[in-house]
Amino acid sequence: MTTREDNPQDWFLFGADRLRGADVLFQAQGVTYLGIEALHEAVERYLKGYLVSKEQKLERTHDLARLLERAMAFDDGFEPYTLLADDLTQRFRAQHYPGGDLTDVGADYEALRKKAGDLIDLILKLTPQKHSK
Repeated sequence: MTTREDNPQDWFLFGADRLRGADVLFQAQGVTYLGIEALHEAVERYLKGYLVSKEQKLERTHDLARLLERAMAFDDGFEPYTLLADDLTQRFRAQHYPGGDLTDVGADYEALRKKAGDLIDLILKLTPQKHSK
């Protein structure tokens, strides 16, 4: 299988894989740093897929707040997720790069996961299922 960075469905495929990984890891071991990273990466890929569906140039960033800001230009339904984007990005950075404060990295994981799932559901609702290119 060949994927393309301009195909939203390919981004969603990779996002769904990260989300499944985060869920399986949480069920097996509870909160882990890898689980936080997988949850962040899932949201990142879904946001990038949404932006690609709007024919936006791919931005190679891990900053969910930046990606969400770009998505809000197309739909204000993304606005309620600004705190989630900031929070997940900070937790991602804290565990991804040594030197961060890990105190709250896994706090309220279940609430984070639910909010991330709601955001992903919104993205899928707003994105056409077929890529026209």
